[in-house]
Amino acid sequence: MNRKPTTTSCDVLILGAGMSGLALACQIGHYNNKKPNCQKSTIIIEPRKSYKEDRTWCYWKKSNSFFDSAITHKWHKWKICSQGKTYLSKYSSIPYVRVNSSIYYELAQKFLEKSNGIRLINGVSAKEVLSFSDKVKVKCDDISINSKYVYDTRPKVIPDDTLLQHFGGLEIKTTTDTFDTETVTLMDFQITKGDDVHFFYILPFSTKHALVETTHFSKVHLSKETYKIEIEKYLKNSLHLKNWQIVREEYGVIPMHKNAPTLKHRKFNNIIPLGLHANTTRPSTGYCYPHAQKQAVDYSKSLSIGNPTLKKADRNVFVRWLDMIFISFLENHPQKADAMFMNLFRKTPSEALINFLSDDAKFCDYMNVIMAMPKKTFIYEALRCVVKS
Repeated sequence: MNRKPTTTSCDVLILGAGMSGLALACQIGHYNNKKPNCQKSTIIIEPRKSYKEDRTWCYWKKSNSFFDSAITHKWHKWKICSQGKTYLSKYSSIPYVRVNSSIYYELAQKFLEKSNGIRLINGVSAKEVLSFSDKVKVKCDDISINSKYVYDTRPKVIPDDTLLQHFGGLEIKTTTDTFDTETVTLMDFQITKGDDVHFFYILPFSTKHALVETTHFSKVHLSKETYKIEIEKYLKNSLHLKNWQIVREEYGVIPMHKNAPTLKHRKFNNIIPLGLHANTTRPSTGYCYPHAQKQAVDYSKSLSIGNPTLKKADRNVFVRWLDMIFISFLENHPQKADAMFMNLFRKTPSEALINFLSDDAKFCDYMNVIMAMPKKTFIYEALRCVVKS
């Protein structure tokens, strides 16, 4: 005999309790705790039954945020390597930090348990989402949820012709001192004969402990085994390691959309995109954490005054135009990428570059970045983007 699903209702339903979904839930919980008489009843559903350390989020930390206690490492210097040349940054007062996803998930769960009007349900997926004029009905296996607003973090299908930033990473421990604990290797380029951009990325946690990632910019991602083989070759040939222990693995694919639709040009009704689907990830860089945290704060404030959508979550038109040119450059001139990045980091003042990569740039910062780009190629790609747009 089939059991009829339980039906429940709430003001806000969040589909997906990953980084963005949990950030929004915690901000709503913070609001509910401050104003219990005006609280928004909120349910978050997440397919995972439990959490593990499955992601590494890094960014340049310019201000305090809700999850600062999940930061486990910070670095004040970084470098880029290519064809025997190395650019090493000067000491920066703005640290590059690493957020431990396991601690992040734990902090969020503990906070939500103590928050008014918030319920996190793990092991549940949305099977059907139906939008009506006054509500959204979400059907799951054993529960049906009616909500006034739904924030949707579920991944969407990526078009085949989209440039991807795809990667695999191994967190390893060695028996010998191998890593410089003061410096992050942002890019160690590997020159290939193909049409993709390839580099390695190293986060040193100690002299004998690091996360080593292989990253590609191309339109087809690789198998997990291929990423693993690439890293193992790099460890042997470039870092001259003979033995290491694999602590954990992580893999990911980030779409580098040239023409991602802006939020203000979408019709939401009462289903609002959140996370990657809401442009939190910078298409040209893959950085997402600061923008996702800011979006969560802004969405919760907007929701508290009865306006669930948020037009200002979009990046401005100038940033989107620069990203489009940058991605077009990578698509059409992959063999020039290492030189372009080397010039970008070498010629752009550190603070201006950090502001640019952190989605917090001023006009003068953008001008510094543009001046560091190869002029003829930049102008050509800018004209190409104008013609195609």
